[in-house]
Amino acid sequence: MSKIKQLVIFGMLTIFIFSCKKDEKIEVVIPSKDIQASAVFNFTAKVNNLPFIKNTKWYANANGDSFTVSKFNYYISNIKFKREDGSLFAEDYSYHVIKHVEGVTSFTVQNLPEGNYNSIEFLIGVDSLKNVSGSQTGDLSPDSLMFWDWSTGYIFFKLEGNYKNTTTPNGDTYSMHIGGFSGEENFLRKCTFNLTNPIIASKNKSSKVFYNVSINEIFANPLVIDFNTYNVVGGGRKAQEMADNYKDMFVIDRIEN
Repeated sequence: MSKIKQLVIFGMLTIFIFSCKKDEKIEVVIPSKDIQASAVFNFTAKVNNLPFIKNTKWYANANGDSFTVSKFNYYISNIKFKREDGSLFAEDYSYHVIKHVEGVTSFTVQNLPEGNYNSIEFLIGVDSLKNVSGSQTGDLSPDSLMFWDWSTGYIFFKLEGNYKNTTTPNGDTYSMHIGGFSGEENFLRKCTFNLTNPIIASKNKSSKVFYNVSINEIFANPLVIDFNTYNVVGGGRKAQEMADNYKDMFVIDRIEN
């Protein structure tokens, strides 16, 4: 074998070994019972940067339609935290339902391993494994009223209320119930947040992550939503478009350590 070929092969092996070592850094961190750190997630729904008022307050969306909100629920699941060294911690049994109108707007992730975390990732919705396992317990219980009995699947996102506009001046109801995890009916959406101020997990400490949830964003980007077309949404193209809109509704307000 010529020296040139030997050098080429050696170089390729070096790159391969270095790549493997780099990939090995992305490891799952096992929590220690001795640390007992936690992170509390808080979600505040807002319209025009002000806390929204349920049922009676009329708002205007990007299309100029007026609307109220009588139901605003969604699932947060599969939460992962990334440390500064690139390692990951994934919450065990990570399924949380948020119900803004009912005041269910927070949850706590327990047993967070010690370290500084500069990134958070989660899904809006419920993954395929739990969707095909029938009704569950806890936040996945049918008692949460986020489960379709007729399809044995979960509703990822639920928004209800009344609307009115120039073509429907007397008003009508709207209902957006979105769920599905496969093929063209895959409405799971991943959200990733790079943290300017890291979560600092240490023994017996609880960090707090505060999110603002923009209802305006649901109707605005990347598609302007009008209630004449989207007053009933359950699946298909409309659900895909709605899911693309609401995946950007979260903004981290602050982190407290």
